[in-house]
Amino acid sequence: MRPLYTSPRQENIDRVVALLAEHGIETTITGRSNWNRPSYQRFSYSQRNENRESWPQVWVNRADDYTQARALMRGIGIEPMVRHGEELALARNPTPESRRAGVATRVRRIVLLALAAAFVILMLRYMGKI
Repeated sequence: MRPLYTSPRQENIDRVVALLAEHGIETTITGRSNWNRPSYQRFSYSQRNENRESWPQVWVNRADDYTQARALMRGIGIEPMVRHGEELALARNPTPESRRAGVATRVRRIVLLALAAAFVILMLRYMGKI
């Protein structure tokens, strides 16, 4: 089994499964809760910090059908799920916010190392080694 598609909306999952079933592709849905299906749920596709592992996922049962399923998804205008795709795109084209966060992280590490070195020098001086 290989993951093909994920979405927080049950309607999207159902449509993809129906499309694949029309073409004879067997699928399995994981992460879907049938007893806890709200009729309306607020979510945003643009939220980067949301845990997408909790979203329902469509998996293709047979590996031989995976390329056909990806072609069908592209045919209707949906790019199939790529593992770590957003993280790769962000690493290749960093935003100004991510650049600032990277610089801030480096500065914090340098300051922490300087404090640790000062502490070690003070301890050695206190012990009479220097």
